Amino acid sequence: MPKTQKPFRIGFFIDGFTLHKVNHYYKYYHKFHSHISFSGLRNFVMKQVKPYCPKNKSLILEGHYYHSRKNPAYDNECPFNTSLERFEEKLLDQGIQMHYPNAPLDWKTSGNSDLINDIKMYAMFQEIDIVVLLSTQGFYAETAKMLREQKIPLILLGWNFAYPKNQKLILWKTDIDLKNYAFQYIAMEKIMDNKNMTSLFEKKPKLLIKPTHKMSYRFQQA
Repeated sequence: MPKTQKPFRIGFFIDGFTLHKVNHYYKYYHKFHSHISFSGLRNFVMKQVKPYCPKNKSLILEGHYYHSRKNPAYDNECPFNTSLERFEEKLLDQGIQMHYPNAPLDWKTSGNSDLINDIKMYAMFQEIDIVVLLSTQGFYAETAKMLREQKIPLILLGWNFAYPKNQKLILWKTDIDLKNYAFQYIAMEKIMDNKNMTSLFEKKPKLLIKPTHKMSYRFQQA
C-alpha cells in the first residue's frame, strides 16, 4: 500500500501592528477607501505558495494573527467589545487564529515575542514547510535570519507607502534587513494598486467616471 503524502504546510503569521497601520492607510488615505479582505489575503497567499508546493502534495495553511493590544474582555473597564468579536470572527472564517499579548507591547522598542517564539517553535519541530510573514518591522529580522539558516523559505509581505497627515508626510517602509533575509519579498503596495487585485479589499472599489471636456476637477491635499 502506497504511503500517504504529507501535505505541504504553510505557516502564515500576521503582525497585527503592521496590519493595523496598513488597514488605516487603505481605509482613510488610499483611493479605494476600504479595509483589507482576509479571505482575499488568504487566497493570495495560497496562490503565491502554490508554485513551491510539490505536485503530489496538497496545501494546508495554518494562520496566526498577533494582536497589538491585550484582549479587552479580560479588563473590567471593557468586558464586551462587539467590533473586536466581529473582527475575530472574520479571522476564524479564514482559519486564522487570534493571539493577544499577555502584557501591553511597546512597538517602538520590541516586536511581538509570541509571534517570534511561535515561528521558532514551528521551525524547530519542522511543522511548517514554508513561512509567510506579513510585517514591515525590523524586530523580526533575526527570526527571518534563523529561518534562512534552517533552510525554511520565508515569503515576506511588506509595504512601502507615503501619505499626508496633519500637514506632515507619513512614510511607511519595510525594514531593509527583514527584506534581505526573506526568500521572496512581495511589495504589497504595488499588488494592491493593481486594478485586477480588488479581491484583496473588503469593498470592491468603484470605477471612476472618465472626465469629458465639460468636466473639471480640483484636488486638495489632505
